[in-house]
Amino acid sequence: MERVALSQQSTSPAARRLRTGRLAAAAAAAALVATGMAAPAAEAASPARTDLPSSTGAWFSGGGSNGPVDTGAAPGDWGMSLRVYLDGKDPVGMARAARQVSDPAGHDYAHYLTPAQFDQRYGTTPAQTAKVSSWLSGFGMHVTGTTAHYLAVTATVDQVQQAFATSLHAYARVAGFPPRMVYPVSGASVPAALGHDISTVIGLDDLNPTIPKTPATPAPQAPAPRTAMSRAAAPLAAAPTTPPCSQWWGQSSSPIPAVNGRTSAIDQVCGYTPQQLRDAYGVTNSQYTGKGRTVAVVLDGSLPTMEADANTFFAAHGVPGFAPGQYSENFGPNFAASCHGSDNAPEEPLDVETVHIAAPDAKVVYVGADCGDAGGSLQYLDAHTRIVDQHLADVVTDSFATNEQGTTPATVAAWDQMFQQGALEGIGFDYASGDEGDGASGDSAGAPHMVIFPASDQWATAVGGTTLEIGKDGKVAGELGWGTNAAQLDPQGTGYLTPPPGQFLMGSGGGPSSLVSEPWYQKNVVPSTLATSGGSTAAHRVLPDLAADADPATGWLIGFTTPGGAYHEEMGGGTSGSSPLVAALEADAAQAAGHPLGFANPLIYKLRNTAAIRDIVPAPAGQEPWAVTHIPDSYSPSGIDVYLSQFDRDGSLRTAPGYDDVTGVGSATADFVRLFARR
Repeated sequence: MERVALSQQSTSPAARRLRTGRLAAAAAAAALVATGMAAPAAEAASPARTDLPSSTGAWFSGGGSNGPVDTGAAPGDWGMSLRVYLDGKDPVGMARAARQVSDPAGHDYAHYLTPAQFDQRYGTTPAQTAKVSSWLSGFGMHVTGTTAHYLAVTATVDQVQQAFATSLHAYARVAGFPPRMVYPVSGASVPAALGHDISTVIGLDDLNPTIPKTPATPAPQAPAPRTAMSRAAAPLAAAPTTPPCSQWWGQSSSPIPAVNGRTSAIDQVCGYTPQQLRDAYGVTNSQYTGKGRTVAVVLDGSLPTMEADANTFFAAHGVPGFAPGQYSENFGPNFAASCHGSDNAPEEPLDVETVHIAAPDAKVVYVGADCGDAGGSLQYLDAHTRIVDQHLADVVTDSFATNEQGTTPATVAAWDQMFQQGALEGIGFDYASGDEGDGASGDSAGAPHMVIFPASDQWATAVGGTTLEIGKDGKVAGELGWGTNAAQLDPQGTGYLTPPPGQFLMGSGGGPSSLVSEPWYQKNVVPSTLATSGGSTAAHRVLPDLAADADPATGWLIGFTTPGGAYHEEMGGGTSGSSPLVAALEADAAQAAGHPLGFANPLIYKLRNTAAIRDIVPAPAGQEPWAVTHIPDSYSPSGIDVYLSQFDRDGSLRTAPGYDDVTGVGSATADFVRLFARR
């Protein structure tokens, strides 16, 4: 399948290509606008149409032993569920204004709108809703719900094909089994007279259609695309059999079977305390602690003891927890039914407590995404939409991710609308860039990079990871790009099951997008060798944008109540931790600046090569640090596997002077808040 590169311009209706038929039919188009009706007969007389963003994802190649199997034309009576997104009053002006308000060099910088002002200038109108609804109904489709952004629609395959001038095929998840999915095999479009009303349609690739009179037989699981999902790191500090570890970087070392003359390696840290992390990032002695700002954490599930656990954790480490009213929760209308009993630990305490560590006076709102969407994207988009519609926060952090290989331009277009609204309201969005390097490490040679979405969206800040060395005095002793090769020691501790340096274990996610064109703020900053890698001649967005500590070997402690009811502490890390860390620092900087930072990427790229951002470069050859690390393993006799880990090894990704695909423009420093505020 063709990979379609989206840019700010290509997603707007004014920039879409018109398919012109035999007649321009201007009079018929004008009549459609005037009446709000669009019967099939009227379309036959007016063949001019506007292309919609593609609903084809790179993963869905159709065929092959590991892919879905095309079984031919989809039955016309199969039922489908769609979301038809509306463009609003001025989508081109909205995208332009979102860029201007985010440009620190422009006169419109930080001149944000309230949600009411946004709706007045750019929101959808009742006339648009009625017009599109009438057109859909003209084909027999049913509009089951409306929001300020889209129409929820149920329809049959025949109705969808006729309305959107596309062809739909049925696919089986595995060869030899009945078809259970619907997917477009041609582009989709709408009448030109609706081209300024409909921005995108989600659901033309319906992976769970309603199949009439079909016995409810379990469908086999399709082999999923390899996904660089960001996540909280596995627990590394276990009690009561805690392995040797250091209170600060380099405090102690352990013997190892000899490697290149080395017979010992430093011990991983036991988990930095809140005070150590605050010292390293300049929070301890700063007057800027996020006061007056709000950070939203978006996840699915909800830990009922979250606030109490956080306060227990911070009290145990001698720092104040949440004041009354400082922590709150916001859930969607279907959250209780779809997410009951789901707590998402340790991810939730990692995000919530990390924000409070680095922005101790900021408010934190936990925004719960409904758990019902099997695809994962729509319920998170809805949660983000609540944030911008209600202006729940100034900056958002989220570790949700889908493999970009399974993301379509149609989905990207819907997210872009939400992001642009957020930018205009002064809301920034930080996302974990992933914990699996290029997403292809360990696969066969030549496997493509697989970055994750929505971190790859041009309106998002993708946060990568580093290995942060905090010394005994609380200052940063060194910092490397996060990436680890690991060789497991044998049970006797006399040799290695895999010869050192072993195999890639984990590392900062990064690399070029296959969906998103190079954004304006990356031009002349990202090396062309990175922007055009992967066989593309056109420049694409590259991840990440910025980095912070993420290596589990230099992670920090978090505390929460386990499902069994016991409170415990463990070490967190991953880009799931660096994202809320950066979001908290942005809240601190927003306090200092006197206004929210909004979409921060233009400012981040402007501040490269300053004291605010540390340029992360490779360790000198042969001097990469080695550490003894311990990873829990329920199948190990001791419950723990021991590894010799070599740092600064992130698969095919490499740190380098200037921008690189491991740490972006670099890592946030103790001067990050002070220098951001000046801009």
